[in-house]
Amino acid sequence: MKNTLFVLTALGAISLGLAGCNGASTSAPRFNTGSAFATPQPGNPPTSTASYVQIELLSRPAVKEALENFNDHKTTNAVEPYAGAPADPLFAEIKSTEDTVRPPKGGTDYGATLQTILYPNEIAVNLADTADNASYLGVETGGATGGKFGGRDPNDDVIDIDLGALFGNTLSKLGVLADDGQENNCISVENVAQNPTQMKTVSFPYLAGPH
Repeated sequence: MKNTLFVLTALGAISLGLAGCNGASTSAPRFNTGSAFATPQPGNPPTSTASYVQIELLSRPAVKEALENFNDHKTTNAVEPYAGAPADPLFAEIKSTEDTVRPPKGGTDYGATLQTILYPNEIAVNLADTADNASYLGVETGGATGGKFGGRDPNDDVIDIDLGALFGNTLSKLGVLADDGQENNCISVENVAQNPTQMKTVSFPYLAGPH
């Protein structure tokens, strides 16, 4: 499947970096074909004939919880993840909330950068880069997080990655943008280590057994 970007939006299991969720689907997950990084843009959804009833939109962990006003969650739950403003309040609130806690400084605007990385609120997989390892935010950052395949590896600490991007120096360490010196170390990590028994296995389904 040359030059194909697979964007997962149905609640599903995590395996080989293929994970994501935005609703209860009555058909196969929708996918977008095109250039390797042709992620749907706000206000410009991909053509789809899928039929489903969306009851919840929650893809990247901690993004809505950290950046969106609680009263707007119900609105966001009912729209497509690429709807953009004004239909989806998350689009504007990613930038406005981040700019409030981390104001633009010296030409470095974390809010604007995160808006391009975290919206649309989907987990993308680039099937053209199957040689790369699964890496959370890999597609969105052009491979800065460890590989261009994207998705989500079972061992990815996605909460720490998100918190580090929002409030720490994760993005500057990855070379995505300059360090603005406004890190908040109290909230940039969750301080919860992964239990060794939860590490992924080398064979399918790649997840630790129930315990």
